[in-house]
Amino acid sequence: MLFIQQHRKILIVVIDDNLISGVLDTLELPFGATNQAIMAYHRVFVRRYSNTIACLAHLPRTLKVLEMAADPYGMTAVLKKHLFDAIELATFGKHGDTTTIRLAVGSEQYQFKETKFNAEAERWPYADESFDLIICCEMLEHLAMDPMNVFTEANRVLRPHGRLFVSTPNASSFQNVVKCLSFKAQSLAPHYRAPKSMEGIYQRHNRELTPPALQAMFSAAGFNRENFSTTDSYHFDSYENNIVSINTLRTIFGPDMRCDTMNFLGRKSGPVTTRYPTTEELYLASDHP
Repeated sequence: MLFIQQHRKILIVVIDDNLISGVLDTLELPFGATNQAIMAYHRVFVRRYSNTIACLAHLPRTLKVLEMAADPYGMTAVLKKHLFDAIELATFGKHGDTTTIRLAVGSEQYQFKETKFNAEAERWPYADESFDLIICCEMLEHLAMDPMNVFTEANRVLRPHGRLFVSTPNASSFQNVVKCLSFKAQSLAPHYRAPKSMEGIYQRHNRELTPPALQAMFSAAGFNRENFSTTDSYHFDSYENNIVSINTLRTIFGPDMRCDTMNFLGRKSGPVTTRYPTTEELYLASDHP
């Protein structure tokens, strides 16, 4: 539930797929209000958007927020309308370039500053302790070289006790187990991309993480776990097969942390302790003397 106080009355907004669809129904994007391809993309992720909003709904609306990898801005619109007033955006591009992103949801007009940089390869173009909350949805799995740079830079630009929220596919989900037994690629986006470029590399999933690996990265970067859960965001029926049933997998392994998407909310507790963690096969110690 999301509680909103208005004119001394408490309005209760139910966080579910209908809440997200209500935003998308009247959303106007910078790509054009009738861009059907982009809108179809957002419709695929309605469940994931509602799961993310549910993870963040308890936080104060007054937080200063940085949304990473915001393009194509469906989540941005939901966050602005229902959760936070002060949001800046970040996307991949030439370091330090900025632009203004304009969105509309019905009669409400929104404007955001968007800054470009490579989140895993560069120092982020923000001063120390600039934000209260960083939201990083479905980005980590796209990184190819140094995802810990995201965590260490997040630590730097977050204020004391600031929060980092990450949602990312769960490599050890039941869905991936069934895909593996069916001789299918476990990744949600395994395709190689052409033409070969850094932008193309980042369009595919380079590594999907397990829950222990994600926990290790948060811990190494100086974050305490505030909440960690998995949720199902994608249709599963098309991957079911006669080799093994999901009920059988639940009986063997238990249900915990086996949904397709991980949602981790960490709170900054101190400085980075380990820049290149070697646990969970994250980094090779020999690469970083």
